[in-house]
Amino acid sequence: MTTSPLVALFSKSPMDSGLDSIRQEFVPFIAPSLEELLPQLSLEERVRLQTHLREHERKVKRWSKCPTLPSGAPSERKRDNMIIAHVRHALHYYNARHPGDEFDVVKPLMESRATFRKQQWAHVNFWARSRKSNKIKRFFAEVHYNPKPIVEVCTIIEEPLDRYRKSCAFCPGNRDILHPVGSRKFVCGNDKDRMLQQFKPRPFSEFRGMPFTCCPSSASPTIQEEESKRKF
Repeated sequence: MTTSPLVALFSKSPMDSGLDSIRQEFVPFIAPSLEELLPQLSLEERVRLQTHLREHERKVKRWSKCPTLPSGAPSERKRDNMIIAHVRHALHYYNARHPGDEFDVVKPLMESRATFRKQQWAHVNFWARSRKSNKIKRFFAEVHYNPKPIVEVCTIIEEPLDRYRKSCAFCPGNRDILHPVGSRKFVCGNDKDRMLQQFKPRPFSEFRGMPFTCCPSSASPTIQEEESKRKF
């Protein structure tokens, strides 16, 4: 008697599923380029991204007359790969709980980290594509490590986006990490438990830069070139 691929997929042991997630953590991630991704985003996400890119351009002009990022800044690909492990753990968790409505990661957006109860915690936003509808959605996830990854929350941030908070007790608002409505929707950094948790945010120097604002790879056009070629 043969076992169908579908049965085999959902009959994996928890250990096998965990190993799959760990293997994915070390696979290099390459996101679509800005030019490829823009037409696939919703209008609201395109406008939001445009605002961030313009704000970044204004900051760069204030820092220096030269429109390049400071030397030593990570490339866009390196920035993504600094965040992608949290995203993969979170999406693995989400897909396991939503059979038939799975998503594939498109682009890590932003993360913020804190130390709480001697564990590293992370809040992250990312874009993922529905296998069913092919639409790109924004997600929020909360992941911590003990030492293995534990996903507390992974949920879709549905539009309109302006109804969500961009900050919590350890996520600075300028990182634009949209949080689920209701402070008890996530564990670390919610308002009701803020005084009890006494967590320690990670240094601000770990700020990765907003999406598409880091140094492009040598094979890619600059962010300014991409932005000038396309109107949102």
